[in-house]
Amino acid sequence: MAVYTVALGKGGAGKTTTAAELAYHLAVRQGRRVLAVDLDQQRNLSTRLGVTPDTELAVAGDRVLVAADVVMGECGPEDAAIEAPSLPGVHVLVGTHDLTQVEASPPPDLVTSLRDVLPASSGRYDDIVIDTPPSLGGLTLAGLAAADVVVVPVAMEGEAFDQVGRLEQVITHTLARRVRPGLHIGWIVPTRYDGRQRLPREMVELLTEQYPRRVTTPVREATVVRDAYLAGQTVSSYRPHSNPAADYAAACDAITGKEPR
Repeated sequence: MAVYTVALGKGGAGKTTTAAELAYHLAVRQGRRVLAVDLDQQRNLSTRLGVTPDTELAVAGDRVLVAADVVMGECGPEDAAIEAPSLPGVHVLVGTHDLTQVEASPPPDLVTSLRDVLPASSGRYDDIVIDTPPSLGGLTLAGLAAADVVVVPVAMEGEAFDQVGRLEQVITHTLARRVRPGLHIGWIVPTRYDGRQRLPREMVELLTEQYPRRVTTPVREATVVRDAYLAGQTVSSYRPHSNPAADYAAACDAITGKEPR
């Protein structure tokens, strides 16, 4: 079982889209059983996987179970996970506003909470994809500490290098030394790419120099990414022949190191 954590301390980079496309690739193209973990209280990953306010969530007695309950150690992933309404083969731990309280009043073992409980899911799931909040707080650290592979989407804009550098510092100085030895950025996914413009081309070149053999195919920007979100679907299921779908297929092939089934 491999755990893929998608992270960056900034919104708008395509983090959630990348996490959803990775879940799609593993489940649909490779036939894997996938657990998607939504650690963002905005629940964007849950929404992209078809979860709506009317979706029936897992319950225990009279209590609804969501991602926050797993992080707090109040139930296991298998208790709270539900089938993703728009993506067969994927179960999802739904993100809710309860995660805000977790971040505000974290348990002592927050950073290691997922690292300790997710391995128990290896009999039910082949792979796990974790989407983290657009910050470098405790929930993001928990997602990173559980990771086998760290995936970093980077929008082709000026702040990108600073954000990647900050994330790398956190991984190196906070996690890799004691919590998750050897943890490092596994893959960079350039997003919102427009090859007609000079800046995106130069940024991809610089990223490739800084992270050799760890930069995927750039994902071209298109309105279909937003439209798919509004439809509660991944880009690859909503418009499988679109440019972003093709780009994500190539990127996910590299990230997983496997050819589609």
